[in-house]
Amino acid sequence: MLQGFDLDASIAACHNFQGSPFRLPMKPPAFFSIVTVARNDAWSLVKTMRSVFEQNFRDFEYIVIDGASKDGSPHLLEFWQSQGLVTRGVSEPDSGVYNAMNKGARMARGEFVCFLNAGDVFASGDVLARAHAALTSRPLDGLLGWGELNEQIWASWAEGEAFKMASLGFCHQAFYIRRSLVLKEPFDERPFKTDSDTLQLGRLYARGARIAILPEVLAVRGGEPGISSDLQRSARSIINTLTEEYSGLSAEVAERILAFRRKCADPETILALMDLPEPRLVRHLARMVLDTLFQRQSTALDAGMCERLVDRSLAILSAEEGGVRDAEHLIFAQARRAELLEDRNVARRDLDRAITKFEAEEEKRIEKVQAAAMVKSETRSSNFIVSLTSFPARLKSVSFAIRSLFEQSCPPREIHLWLGRDEVPNKNWLPRRLRVLEERGLQIHFADRTFHQYDKFLHNAELNAESAFIIVDDDVIYPPRALEHLLDAHIRHPGAVVANRCHKIAIGKDGVIAPYRAWEREVHLPTPSFLLLPTGAGGVLYPPGFLTDPMVTNIEDILAYAPYADDIWLKVCALARSVPTVATPLSHKSDWYHRYTPTMRAGTLMGINIDRGLNDFQLVRCLDWLARARPNWRADLLLEEEVA
Repeated sequence: MLQGFDLDASIAACHNFQGSPFRLPMKPPAFFSIVTVARNDAWSLVKTMRSVFEQNFRDFEYIVIDGASKDGSPHLLEFWQSQGLVTRGVSEPDSGVYNAMNKGARMARGEFVCFLNAGDVFASGDVLARAHAALTSRPLDGLLGWGELNEQIWASWAEGEAFKMASLGFCHQAFYIRRSLVLKEPFDERPFKTDSDTLQLGRLYARGARIAILPEVLAVRGGEPGISSDLQRSARSIINTLTEEYSGLSAEVAERILAFRRKCADPETILALMDLPEPRLVRHLARMVLDTLFQRQSTALDAGMCERLVDRSLAILSAEEGGVRDAEHLIFAQARRAELLEDRNVARRDLDRAITKFEAEEEKRIEKVQAAAMVKSETRSSNFIVSLTSFPARLKSVSFAIRSLFEQSCPPREIHLWLGRDEVPNKNWLPRRLRVLEERGLQIHFADRTFHQYDKFLHNAELNAESAFIIVDDDVIYPPRALEHLLDAHIRHPGAVVANRCHKIAIGKDGVIAPYRAWEREVHLPTPSFLLLPTGAGGVLYPPGFLTDPMVTNIEDILAYAPYADDIWLKVCALARSVPTVATPLSHKSDWYHRYTPTMRAGTLMGINIDRGLNDFQLVRCLDWLARARPNWRADLLLEEEVA
C-alpha cells in the first residue's frame, strides 16, 4: 500500500534539516566524489545533475562548484541540495575552470574523484557501477575510460607520461583518480592554460600512478565549445607545456609538433625529431604520431607518408620496454572503437527503417483523415497558437507529430517549434521531412541555449497575451479532433486550463496528498476542477494571459522548484491564480493519442520523475512556493473534495 506524505511536515523537514538537534553517526568516506564546475550555464547543469541522479551505484558524494552565476544556477544547486543529491556546493567567484576544479578536489572526501562539468553526462545509469567494479578488481590509483563527443568516440590506449605530448584520446569526464593524488598534483591554474587536465594526467603517470584504461564509453561531453576551442590560447598553453616538460625543446619546435597534431602538417620535421638522441621525447613523439593518425584518421597525408610515420613510430615502440604492449593496445582500441561505432550505425539503420515504415503508415492514415474531412467539411478556422520543443534524439520523428497537428479538424493559426543552438546549431542539422513543413507554415526557432521541456513556452509566452496557447509533445501522433476538443472546452470555460489528458490529485480531508503514483490517471470530470493535473502529452490549452504572468516564466523559481516537471510547475501557477482545469472527453484511457512516434523512449523524464520519485519531491517544493504565493490555496481543493 502506498503511504501518503504530509506536505507541511515534508516542507518543514527540507527547511530544518541542517538545524536538526540529532547527531548522526560518522559515515565512512564515499567511494566516489563527483565534482561539477559551472558558471552561467544553468540549463546545461540541469542535464548534468539529472545524469548524476540517474546513477544506480549510490556510494558517492556530489560536489558542485558554481562560479557566482547570475543565470539561476544557485537556485538549481539549492534544489538538489534540498533533495539530498548535492553533498556540498558553493557559488562564489573563481579565477577559471581549473581553479574551480582544484577547489572541488579540496572539498572532496571520497576515495576517487571524477570531474563531470556542466553539460557533460554519464553515458548510462550504470557508469559508476562499472567504474567501481574496475577499480576494485585489482590495486589501482585510477581508471581512464573513453568519452563521446558529437557521436565520435575518444579512445585512450596508451598508459604513460606521453599525455603531456598529446591528448591521446583523453576524456577527463571518464577519468577517476585517487583524491590524494589530485591534491598532490593539482591542475595548473595559470590563466592561459587550456591543457591542464592532460598535463596533470601525464604527471600522474610520471609519478608512478597505476591508472588503467577501460575501453568503454563512460561519459558524453557537452557539445558547447570548451576553453580549448580558443585556438590561440590553446596553442600558447600547449607550447608552454611542451617547452616546460621537455628540456631543451624550443618554442619553434613545439609549434611544429602542435601543427602536426592539429593538421598533420610538416611530417618530415616530425620524422626528423624521432631520430634525435632524446629517448623520452622520441617515445612520446611516437605515441603522439600514432594517436594523431588514429583519432583523426587524417586525409591530409598520402598513403606513403602515413606508412613511413607508422613504421617509424612502431619501431620506436618495439625497441622500448612496454612499447609492444602499447602497440597491442592501439590495435585493440582501433578494433574496439570500430565495433562500437558499427553498433551505433546498426542502431541508426534500424531506427531509419522503423521511421520509413512509420512514415508510410502515417501517409495512409493522413489520406483517410483528409478524405473524411472533405466528406464531412469538418475543418474549422481558429485563432490559437501551438508550441512544442524537441531535441536531437527525436528530430528524425518530430515531423510526424507536427503533421498530425496540421491535419486537425480545427488546425491552429500558428505552430512553433523551439530548439536550442547548443544542441541543434542550425537548420542544416534538421531532417528534410521536418524542414519541408515550413512550407505549410511551421515556424522553427533557435534559442541560444535550450531550456529543455520549458522551451515550449518560455521563449514565446507573449503570444499568449491575446490568443489561447496550446502546448504539445514532440512524440505523440494526435487524433484528428484533439485540438477541436481543447477549443470547444475553452469556449465553454474561457478562464480555465483545458487538457486532453488529466490526472486527479488524491488528497485527504486531513490535508495529506498521496504520492504521484497513487493519483487517478486519465480522468474526465463534468465540470472544471482544481484537483485535475493537466499533462502536456495530450495537449494543454492555456487561456489568454496565463503564460504572460511573470510568475509563470520566472526562471529562478522554475530552477529552484520544478526544473524537471513543467506540468507540476504550471499546475501550481494555476492554483496560485485560482484557475481550475477542464478535462476533455479524450481524457479517458488512451483516447487522447493515436500512437507514439518511434523515438518516444529517447530522453523521457518518466524514469526519474515517477520511478525515482522526483515528481513527489518537486511537488513538495512547488507547494512550498505556493504556500507563500497564495497561503489559502488548499481551500479550493478541500472545498471541492467536500462537495464530492
